[in-house]
Amino acid sequence: MNRDIEVTYSRELIKFVVWKFWMRSVGIGGILSFAIVCVAFVYFLFSGDRSWLLGFSGSVVGLCLVFGLVLYFVTLNRSLEKFRQMDKPTANFRFTDDRIGIESDIGSNELSWKMVEKIWKYPLVWMMFIKKQGYITLPTASLDEELMEFISLKIEKNGSQK
Repeated sequence: MNRDIEVTYSRELIKFVVWKFWMRSVGIGGILSFAIVCVAFVYFLFSGDRSWLLGFSGSVVGLCLVFGLVLYFVTLNRSLEKFRQMDKPTANFRFTDDRIGIESDIGSNELSWKMVEKIWKYPLVWMMFIKKQGYITLPTASLDEELMEFISLKIEKNGSQK
């Protein structure tokens, strides 16, 4: 296969991708754990307990809150900065049997399918994770069924996870 497509990015799409990345990175387990520690902190605080448990649970709540917010806002700011650098919010993708090529007005890159570690699929966008480099945002509006199947098969063939 040899296919070229042009995709268009928007601020809303970037925010959606960052939110999905943050939610999957933190996970339901992380959110539940945070909620449990928050409940424990509030319980210790209002029950009059002034032991080390109050300080520990308060510290955990504070650190988790700070790290969670920093992770979200740093990722969002980096992504939006790349978006702002683009004169035209578009990118051209080239999919071949061996490689993926990406070109926009802020740069270009070409990589082997073997570099794609995993893919997260959402109706609006696919996130293709590149080994030790982050992820590529691929809006699905420009993808037809044949190309979606091709991309999925190439990633599965290389032993990558979904």
